[in-house]
Amino acid sequence: MYKKLAFIVLLGFLLGILLYLKPFEPPKTPISIIETFLPDADIVGEVSLLELLTESTDLMLFNQISQRQFLTSEFVLSLAKNYGLDVQSSVYVFANERGDLGGLIPLFTSQKLKSALDRISLEKQVSDTLIGQDRIYHLSDYKLHLFHRDNFLFIYYGDFFNEIYHDFVATKNRSIGPMWKGLFANDIYRNENFVLYSECNSLKKIGIDHAFLAHDSDSSGFHLKSYLTINDSIPFFVNDSGQAIKFSDRSKRTIDLHLNSKDFSTKTKDIFVQKLSTLTSKISFPVSDFFEIWDGDFCFEEGGYYLVKEKYIETELDDNFEPTQIEKTRYKNVPRYSLMFTVKSPAEGFIQKLLAKGILTEEEGQYRFLFSPQLKLKIEEDRVVFYSTKNAPRAYVSYNNSIQWSFNDTELSFQVDSLKSKKVYGSLEIPMKKILESIEFL
Repeated sequence: MYKKLAFIVLLGFLLGILLYLKPFEPPKTPISIIETFLPDADIVGEVSLLELLTESTDLMLFNQISQRQFLTSEFVLSLAKNYGLDVQSSVYVFANERGDLGGLIPLFTSQKLKSALDRISLEKQVSDTLIGQDRIYHLSDYKLHLFHRDNFLFIYYGDFFNEIYHDFVATKNRSIGPMWKGLFANDIYRNENFVLYSECNSLKKIGIDHAFLAHDSDSSGFHLKSYLTINDSIPFFVNDSGQAIKFSDRSKRTIDLHLNSKDFSTKTKDIFVQKLSTLTSKISFPVSDFFEIWDGDFCFEEGGYYLVKEKYIETELDDNFEPTQIEKTRYKNVPRYSLMFTVKSPAEGFIQKLLAKGILTEEEGQYRFLFSPQLKLKIEEDRVVFYSTKNAPRAYVSYNNSIQWSFNDTELSFQVDSLKSKKVYGSLEIPMKKILESIEFL
């Protein structure tokens, strides 16, 4: 009995020494082989393909996509199994601002896929080249490159395949790229089926350090939730409502923002002035003077036309061939522009500064911002309105903080949900019509 007890005590003592010398650590998640082959890019993403297709069923039905029977999770899964593709695991995608993009799909087995690629290589427009251990298939008509290894299929579209291959695939130094580390460190959209991450130079130029986008189901368009982190801390909040102007349904670009400028500290104002001064440096806009009078609400509208009637004098010859002046009426389209911002102190001094700098010019009682059409000006006690229409746009209380912008004929809508410190939460919507136009076969 005593021998057993002494033995147990001895084991406990030895175990204590072991824990002291080498304490147990939580298990570390092993790095996937595929993750070390992912090319660093301006935008990287992770997709749970089957779950995304299931989530998008209503979207495809609503938009009457003719080929939707081939975009069900069941069909894609059965097709993928025929070629050894593991679409039940995450699929990785990447893209660059220069126009190239690609993805990596995990494989169950490479044998089925090898047979399919061998058949593809018999086509005239397909060439295959052996580089090291990889046979590269090039579909020249589509600028597409394909190759596989035992555990993944690599797909690339663009003109920089050799650069991507040698820098990230053929290299012996296997590691996860910085952009992918940023994506995998995601603690905002852990359970989403489609997540994009970027910290590209275009974002940094406008003060955004990095951005996350995650898909959210919406039948009318491709809806993305967004989370942005800005470079400098700007501690202010958006207001739930504020003064605004009614926009036309035809407007292509609108801004409707309501910020809590009353709580701006001196430091916050300095940061804001510095950022906006950099963006407007080409025209030397008096940002500091604007912030002295601005009360937080800002609305802008561009797009569509306003039909106006105007009288003019035309000289004609009468029956006796004598010149005579006749008053006539004609109609013309005037581009629709509106700009409104609220003020907490008189705005006349700020308007005069804009005129002195040439940013604003006056012509016969109307005003023009640089190359804008002629605008009427209405200054009230608490707001300033510029407009090109006959009457000033109707005022109302807005409960939105949103930006709608037309870019390359694509209408993007960004909704600001909350903004505090270095974090901006919002949503971005891309019209499904535009996506379908770019994918003609659907």
